[in-house]
Amino acid sequence: MAIPTTTNTYGSIIPPKALRDVTLKDNKLIGFKYPPVANPANGYFSKSSGLDIVRSSIRSLLRTERGERFMLPDYGCNLRKFLMEPMDETTFRLIKDEIQTSFRKYLRQVSVSKIQVFETRQNNIEVKLFCSLRDAKGSNFRVKVVI
Repeated sequence: MAIPTTTNTYGSIIPPKALRDVTLKDNKLIGFKYPPVANPANGYFSKSSGLDIVRSSIRSLLRTERGERFMLPDYGCNLRKFLMEPMDETTFRLIKDEIQTSFRKYLRQVSVSKIQVFETRQNNIEVKLFCSLRDAKGSNFRVKVVI
């Protein structure tokens, strides 16, 4: 399979200044750090706050298939079904719809301004999201997930 030499970018261009990472001043978002790792000081279930917990929630949502999570059968995105599909505008639109539907239901506090989808050399799908929190100004951040 030949690797395409051109890249199509869908969505709006985000200026580099707007992409800097910020920390929330009040750190009102608190939850479990994902993925759980063994840490002698904090145990397996470490706490996370601010944008770390939001990034963790986004990664968890994108990597989870619907029906995989106990007690939440609609949680997740069905992105694995696109692994063997050709990466064209139709596939991109379906992936974008899948992500936006899941965000509307489970991550309402996050606004996605740009979605980039790439096919990697290992035939995986790489999704890059450019996001911000709806209630916090200057809270722009990026998340990259490989499916």
